[in-house]
Amino acid sequence: MHDIPTFVYILSTALATFAVRVLPYYATFLNRLPKFIAKCLRLLPIAALGPLIFPGVITDFLPQWYAGLAGICASFLCAYLKGGMIFPILLSVLVTYLALLF
Repeated sequence: MHDIPTFVYILSTALATFAVRVLPYYATFLNRLPKFIAKCLRLLPIAALGPLIFPGVITDFLPQWYAGLAGICASFLCAYLKGGMIFPILLSVLVTYLALLF
């Protein structure tokens, strides 16, 4: 009997994760909810990533913990003022890298 290839596990996990994160965007019952609650439910998958990512940002650069924090702060400010995702992410990487250099 053959074992299931590793890529099948990876693909099924990716599809399950994708489905859970996409479901709030296509759920039709959200249109009948109050606007504030509907928006909160749509943002929930994004907001859930915060507690998963933020501690790692601090602990991964433990001798220079401020580098990760500087990157997160720069990304937050850029996303808040300008919006989008690509530029804040690139800015976060750049600020973290520069903070690690100094």
